[in-house]
Amino acid sequence: MEFYIGWSHSDAIFCDYFPQCPVLISAIPDNRGGVKRYKNKPSKLILDCGSVFYVKQKVRPPLKDVFDIQLSLLEDCEKEAIVRMVHFDEPLLNKFSLSERYMAIERTLFNAYEYFNIFHKCNLPKSVQPMGVIQGYDQASIEFSAYELIKMGYTKFGIGSLLFKHQTQQIEMIRRAADVVGPSNLHVFGVTGIPQLSAMVDIGVSSFDSTRPTMAAAFFQVFYSRPFRTFFLSESRAKPTSPRLENPLHCECPVCENDARQILVPSPREYMKLRSIHNYYHLLRTFNDILENKKRRSEHVVSNVLRTGN
Repeated sequence: MEFYIGWSHSDAIFCDYFPQCPVLISAIPDNRGGVKRYKNKPSKLILDCGSVFYVKQKVRPPLKDVFDIQLSLLEDCEKEAIVRMVHFDEPLLNKFSLSERYMAIERTLFNAYEYFNIFHKCNLPKSVQPMGVIQGYDQASIEFSAYELIKMGYTKFGIGSLLFKHQTQQIEMIRRAADVVGPSNLHVFGVTGIPQLSAMVDIGVSSFDSTRPTMAAAFFQVFYSRPFRTFFLSESRAKPTSPRLENPLHCECPVCENDARQILVPSPREYMKLRSIHNYYHLLRTFNDILENKKRRSEHVVSNVLRTGN
């Protein structure tokens, strides 16, 4: 299971600090040419369609225009990079009635069919594959969406529209999608709560992405791990009872090893970027700890079975 950091043109370049860092980039106009700024090009990349961005615009671009932005980002990547290109979907955000949700799912599937055809006409390298987006508002609609994508020929999938749902419902929907398409073929968009991460590790999904380190840094929040916890800078407008950080704690991230006081400087943006690097380090560390604990549990179960057999 892998952690893809969500990246946009104004964010810190995480690969410059963590060369093996998988990255998700949305195909929006401002991100064109962004990969050219990387000192270390990502070896694994998801080129998202940017639907959450476009759904807030007055006019949606044609699917082909979004695909062209994805191709421009792909051209700036290393030829050996493993890339997943996400078709243009219709998020269920702000879709409240049953008819609105159904129409969004239908539009997503129509776009998936059109995208699949456009993608295969380009004769891209085998290391570049299309990713179908599973949209649904309950387990039945998730199952329907997933099976339709399989019929079209998709073999890699992502599940979306999980934001603003309770963590129990998120886990149930992820599990149902994994049951249909296989957990090793499933990416989870934008779910990063610690209980959800633990559940996704147990389910065995392929990957997930997050912009949480950057978003938290922008709102004057600092992560630490072992155990995972969040502190607010003194300048934050969070509730007075929220935990504050006056002095940095011990940390071995690339930023703190240079000067730990930098993560406590609220602005300008360059300090926010450094804070996001620090936050990424601790969220990644927490995720890796969850993976390691899962591995240990599995080894313990195997050893118990062997002892029982003797």
